[in-house]
Amino acid sequence: MNFPIDKQAHFWWGWAIAATLYPLGVWFAVLTAALVGAGKEVWDKRGHGTPDAKDFAATALGGAVGGLCCVLLTSL
Repeated sequence: MNFPIDKQAHFWWGWAIAATLYPLGVWFAVLTAALVGAGKEVWDKRGHGTPDAKDFAATALGGAVGGLCCVLLTSL
């Protein structure tokens, strides 16, 4: 599969947010990544970019994967 660079960037930003906030709690980290993704799309809709539900989904998915990676790594 070939994912556009923009979607990859959203995924990795979501991952980074969740991984950074993981010490505060996995659910907090994952939900914050999703909220940041939603906020970015609201910002875009207000004339600062091109809103795209797939951008939000990529950010939220990245947050979920980032949280899961942290859970798996801390369980080793």
